[in-house]
Amino acid sequence: MAARKTTKQRTSGTKTGRAPKGLLIHIGAPKTGSTALQNFLLTNEAPLAAKGICFLASGRTNISHNNLFNPLRGPDAAAIWSDIADEAASHPESLSIMSSENFFSPTIAASVAQHMPESLRKTTRFIAYVRRQDAYLEALYKQKTKNGREHSLPLEFVKKHVEIGNYQTVLDAFADTVGDENVILRRFERSAMKGGDVVADFLGCLGLDAADSSFVQPVHEANQSLSRAVTEQMGALARHSRLNVRELAREMMRDPANAAPRRSGDVFTKDQRLEIMALFEASNAELARRYLKDDSSPFFDLQDLAPDMPDRYPDPEEEIALYAEAQEKVAAAIGRITRRNPAKLFRG
Repeated sequence: MAARKTTKQRTSGTKTGRAPKGLLIHIGAPKTGSTALQNFLLTNEAPLAAKGICFLASGRTNISHNNLFNPLRGPDAAAIWSDIADEAASHPESLSIMSSENFFSPTIAASVAQHMPESLRKTTRFIAYVRRQDAYLEALYKQKTKNGREHSLPLEFVKKHVEIGNYQTVLDAFADTVGDENVILRRFERSAMKGGDVVADFLGCLGLDAADSSFVQPVHEANQSLSRAVTEQMGALARHSRLNVRELAREMMRDPANAAPRRSGDVFTKDQRLEIMALFEASNAELARRYLKDDSSPFFDLQDLAPDMPDRYPDPEEEIALYAEAQEKVAAAIGRITRRNPAKLFRG
């Protein structure tokens, strides 16, 4: 597979060190570092305000606007957008920002089209980060499996949820509402992001430098996911018992010495990843053409799927070891909770 060309992605910033005006809504997508970005916006509200950026309080609960997802699709949508417009208007020289990974939905685009005041819609842009679909589906598989909501085999899971990997459906809904030029699409992969980091990339899109000394710098932690073996065992417990899986997860994260095994690339084999990416080849090409103005190279970096690259999926010996370790860590965590506070062990 030929080396991937670097595509210059469109950004919204200037080179003045001060962000443009209007409203910028970060819409996710899920599993693209939204929590890290939202924590940065909250922690740095004052220095960002000094640079012309206002993290809107309207509808925000702590770090995000996630709780607005359902209300913006209901009868109060017009009133909510009106409140947002009023707060944005109270900072006319600033760029107002909202952030919610829940907003990555055509229903929010419809809410914007139907209920957002026209004066605000004319100055509103959307920014979205999207992850390569095989990695996105792996992350969702683990999340839903861990919570006991899913017990399909991985490829069955892909068939059931394939539409969530079609980013074109969501992005086109926003673009058809506010125009292609007002939808900023970024790829959630290190080689495509400024500084290889979502926070640095987001600020770079605004013409700001994440290394600015006025900012409280985020603590970068390894973000490798729980192993498939752990999530499947936790899911089985969630489905077949009243075990408090959230408390179990917290317990396994509390002490690094007793942490649950972490592993990525353990849900799909390389051949399965190739099959998954083939499902989205046409829609990804359209994303590159419409939003990056580029049709000469793959939308995502696929070099790790080249024929001469190793398969990251665990071999049989490692797979057995991962399941054995998961069983040991889960059982040990249950024992610690039982000794310390048995009331927390069960739901309800």
